[in-house]
Amino acid sequence: MPEKFLYSLRLTIQPGHHEEASMADLKAFCQEARIDDVMFFINGEELNQGHQTLAEIQPWLDLVSRGRAMLQPLGITTSINPWSTLLHCDRGRQLQPSQHFDLMVDTYGREATAVACPLCPEWRSYIASVYALYASAKPEFVWVEDDFRLHNHAPLQWGGCFCDRHMAEYSRRAGKTLSREEFLAGLLQPGEPHPYRRIWLETSRDTMVENARIIGQAVRAVSAHTRVGLMSSVPSVHAAEGRDWHGILNGLAAGKTPVIRPHLPSYTEVSPQSYALGFAAVSRMTTAVIPPETEIYPELENFPHSRFAKSKTFTSFQIESALALGAEGITLNLYDMIGNGILPQEGYQTALAANKDFLDTVTRLNLKQARRSGVQVLVSRQHAWHMHLEGGSGMNRLYPSETFWAQLLSALGVAWTYCLDDQVSGQVVALTGQILRAIDPAGIRTLFQHNTILLDGEAAMTLLDLGLGDLAAIQAAGWRQADEGCLAYEQAAEGQIYCKISGARISAQSNVGDYLKIDYAAKVDTISAVFDAYGQETGPGLAIVHGRVLVLPYGRFSGSGIFGHLNPVRQEMIQAMLQRLAPASIRPACVMDEPFIQVHDFQTADGRFLMLVNSSHDAVEKLRLVLPESLMNRRFERLDRASCRFVPISAQQNDDATVFDTTLAALETAVFAIRT
Repeated sequence: MPEKFLYSLRLTIQPGHHEEASMADLKAFCQEARIDDVMFFINGEELNQGHQTLAEIQPWLDLVSRGRAMLQPLGITTSINPWSTLLHCDRGRQLQPSQHFDLMVDTYGREATAVACPLCPEWRSYIASVYALYASAKPEFVWVEDDFRLHNHAPLQWGGCFCDRHMAEYSRRAGKTLSREEFLAGLLQPGEPHPYRRIWLETSRDTMVENARIIGQAVRAVSAHTRVGLMSSVPSVHAAEGRDWHGILNGLAAGKTPVIRPHLPSYTEVSPQSYALGFAAVSRMTTAVIPPETEIYPELENFPHSRFAKSKTFTSFQIESALALGAEGITLNLYDMIGNGILPQEGYQTALAANKDFLDTVTRLNLKQARRSGVQVLVSRQHAWHMHLEGGSGMNRLYPSETFWAQLLSALGVAWTYCLDDQVSGQVVALTGQILRAIDPAGIRTLFQHNTILLDGEAAMTLLDLGLGDLAAIQAAGWRQADEGCLAYEQAAEGQIYCKISGARISAQSNVGDYLKIDYAAKVDTISAVFDAYGQETGPGLAIVHGRVLVLPYGRFSGSGIFGHLNPVRQEMIQAMLQRLAPASIRPACVMDEPFIQVHDFQTADGRFLMLVNSSHDAVEKLRLVLPESLMNRRFERLDRASCRFVPISAQQNDDATVFDTTLAALETAVFAIRT
């Protein structure tokens, strides 16, 4: 069990550039901010010189050694953050005369000037020797940057490598000589997946797992204690390249515990509401698909650095809310990568020090090992293998859509968790997009038989396409776009009262995704209906089928397609339906009447804990929660920030709601213990 929340500071000090003064400032900052680890950048960002030679790297390692000698007596460890493996992007960089790497080639046949092909034997030999050299400095961690991927290597077109070496490998697996054009046509074929898609995904997966193994073994051969960490980006993008999270992390770990730095979705300050949606789709998704023992140190990056990027308040909000990931610490990229070093006047040290005791205390609860309760949002590591593509072009068509319910429930104040077990039973299970294509028909029937089900429109359409529409009484369905004129608003059915309004309405015209008009084969419990601007009914809205399937008939979300669903009427509707459909024992915890309060429900060996994150600039004066039956009429305690102890709080039962006599400040993360 971790004893503290690790502050790992990422910093560039360039050899020979104000080096002594920068080291002195670093020492003072670490003591004032209570930093636990310093991660020295090597060859980073503006100072990046492409693929450096071993001789060019050595001065950076000499600086790291001097830093280690200064910091070790203070109990502060030293780590290394090389800024590139394949290289993020060319930016005019070239290979050196001694380097003869195969270069990455995009879908149009354009070749990079410096980004390496991940299959290249010479690059593989080079990267092994480089990481062996890093390991010789005996760092606590050495990191693999998030350029360790097949996408986002400008100026190449987004989407992997199609060099001659790769084309030969694709051809070998296909059993025939393939042109780039023929392979791409099959890979991105609309409808049923072509065999070339599997070849693409499996080749990409095997390549990156092998590269991870090469790096991990190179480090382990030189330093027995050094840990190799992976920096990652957006999971849907990695899914399009067939990423094997377990294979890569275990390959890098080389027998040690895996380590990851998941992306926190904000380099500059955004609205906390927008951040909450990104946190659900990116950060929580990443931590759901990795090996459960992996140590988690999320990415706090203020780019282009300093308080011009983010306020100290928002930075603290990001750090504290990252506790919901089960994080053991955080990586802090607060200052530029040009070599200016610490800027003490920015004042980060005060905020970091003030929050440390609270963070340490929550870390010792070991919430990462907890079982999460709430709606089970089903996802699959194989989603990209099975999706049916529509028309268009570009590799981004391979991005799975599986986070709608996760984002919606986060915003509406409902506890949820990602679930990779398609044999889950006795739960509320949310299905998004084409996730059902990754499950065999018998498994789908079992899933519906043993759970309460939430369907978005695309999941409902997928069910019909698979010939399983009877599971939701769907006999026919067709898509309608918001600009067709037949969609204006959704209105609650007669007798349904939400927000104290009979016939309450929700927009169906903008930012709700496409609407799926469903013809049901049997009478269903219609909670709402969709109308055009003239009051003519277009079709059913929210509906309950067979007493345990809830259909929200919107899908094919793009851009801001979720935002139209974020309003008090939708919140009250969904929460009411969950209370109605879910057995009392598995009713998900919900915060009522407040927007963007994220609810995290943890069950540990030491008890039940609720973590509430206020992703809003508004304070909450009274917390009204709906709790599972087993948590009602219990003793409640709150972790006090001043003493870092749990102290009792009063709570009153008011009908179905439990009202906590406590407040929740704007952007605050609070932890509650529920005692028997």
